[in-house]
Amino acid sequence: MIGKMISATFIFKPKKSDAEFLALDQSIETFVENHPEYLGKDSWANENKGELAVVYYFATMKGLEELKNQVDHKMAKSKYSEWYAGYQVVIAEVVRHYGDGRLDHPTNKG
Repeated sequence: MIGKMISATFIFKPKKSDAEFLALDQSIETFVENHPEYLGKDSWANENKGELAVVYYFATMKGLEELKNQVDHKMAKSKYSEWYAGYQVVIAEVVRHYGDGRLDHPTNKG
């Protein structure tokens, strides 16, 4: 188990994408994936609700705080209603994880 791992789940209902959205999204993903606190991510789709979810894992809260203050992330948040019909963010501390270890998962790293 990794101590104090943080998960940030971004649940959203997509509305539309455009060139600005795609550029911001790519910039944010590049920032996250190159951050030293980043451990990996999962993504899920709920086809019945038309919602998507991305779960980012960070070693500590520091990575999440730095993402929150990233310029393109702030821009995307200010214009979210153009691209999403709704969203929810859930921040959690991973207190336990277990399995047989055969899945390549962020919680199995470290």
